[in-house]
Amino acid sequence: MLLLERANRAKTTKMYVGETLRFRLNGAENYWYERTITDILPESNLLLLDNFPVKLDSIAQIKVSRRPIWRISGASLVSLGGTLALAATAGRLLYNDRDLDLPKLYSMSVISAGTGLFFLSKRKLKLGNKHRLRIIEIKFPEPLIAPPK
Repeated sequence: MLLLERANRAKTTKMYVGETLRFRLNGAENYWYERTITDILPESNLLLLDNFPVKLDSIAQIKVSRRPIWRISGASLVSLGGTLALAATAGRLLYNDRDLDLPKLYSMSVISAGTGLFFLSKRKLKLGNKHRLRIIEIKFPEPLIAPPK
């Protein structure tokens, strides 16, 4: 399995064969690759991404999803922003309410939706001192006693 580790944290993020990895390679190019992990080769510290070999050392950045609480909050904020804009527009047009402060309501709506979209976006992690990728192989030995039939 492929582990994403963070410095001074015991908890890791595990990635398995079949998952999608979004990454940027070392160098001058400014391109994000999105490939599926087809195989993990721990002996040579190599990943097969859509059957193309990629060394772990050549990956500079990866994109990962935010924690579920932030994604739920982001979806709620986007919904709040859209609903607030719709309610302000309906209050002015349908009910002819002249007491509404539309610039404040629309700005709150845009800020809420923008913050929600930020929370729904992927995090970009630079690999180096704080974050690193590591391949581990877990093998289970043969049991000493045969299991019952």
